[in-house]
Amino acid sequence: MLAALAPLALLPASKPVDLAPLQKRLDAVCRAFHGRMGYSLIVLRTGQRISFRGDERFPTASTIKTAVMVEAVNRVDEGTLKWSDKRPVPPESGREASMWSYFFKDGVAPDLDGWVNLMIGVSDNTATIVLREWLGIEAINARMERLGLPNTMVLGPVPPEKQRLFRLRSMFGLGVTTPNEMARLLELIYRGKAASPGGCEKMIRILGRQYWDDLIGATVPPEVKTALKSGAISRSRSDTGIVFSDNPYVLCVYTDNQKDRRWAPDNEGEVAIRKIAQMVWAHLHPHRPYSPPPSYKPFEPTGGGV
Repeated sequence: MLAALAPLALLPASKPVDLAPLQKRLDAVCRAFHGRMGYSLIVLRTGQRISFRGDERFPTASTIKTAVMVEAVNRVDEGTLKWSDKRPVPPESGREASMWSYFFKDGVAPDLDGWVNLMIGVSDNTATIVLREWLGIEAINARMERLGLPNTMVLGPVPPEKQRLFRLRSMFGLGVTTPNEMARLLELIYRGKAASPGGCEKMIRILGRQYWDDLIGATVPPEVKTALKSGAISRSRSDTGIVFSDNPYVLCVYTDNQKDRRWAPDNEGEVAIRKIAQMVWAHLHPHRPYSPPPSYKPFEPTGGGV
């Protein structure tokens, strides 16, 4: 466990929680979903794990950006990059219109720190393009494989001659993972094993500034720290995160082949993810029930209007 989290280690070890009733309810949500849905839950104090379709591959959408961040931090640890190294914004034809670097003036050159924070904090897609090209897809994927995560891959863009990645990209889009592998990646970050302890602490701080906090983040009290990364494409919704409560846990939830492809807060995938996250919080914290007040709903993230 990271040094910053050491106070948790001083508390008495938690007794294992009976997860069987929770798993039954979570699995029922997944089975009732109009599409394919899976999750992975790790109770961090006890190491207990439950999942549904935990080893099946899902499109990551933007959750693969966590893997890109892990590679960037490891490069700094290894001395091949500095946090202050800079890369210019691409020409307009090489950008993607999402928050915020799409709107930068030509010639603006944020440093690695800035690009990583944009990619994670607001899920900036142009920042992801810059980092993907800067770090290299093969290097990112090789890092994931060394961490024991062979199904967690950035998939594009790749030329047709890279047959395996090209085929996977046609199936999954930006990236692919399994609920269990993404949960394991977050657990490695939590325990200071995905990079140096200092690098892992930095990643937790960056993940803790997540703009898109309307899924797992909206199901825990606001004073409880979370480290999150969500993702969305028309066929899929996902959210992944560490919850630093008095009974800390990692939760990753993915959908695919959704019948409901509307871009709306009541999209079935988003509703189902929130439902699962609410059930997990309630089961692990029976002494601390929580639901957001109805007056919070108008303040859900909008994307900044762009």
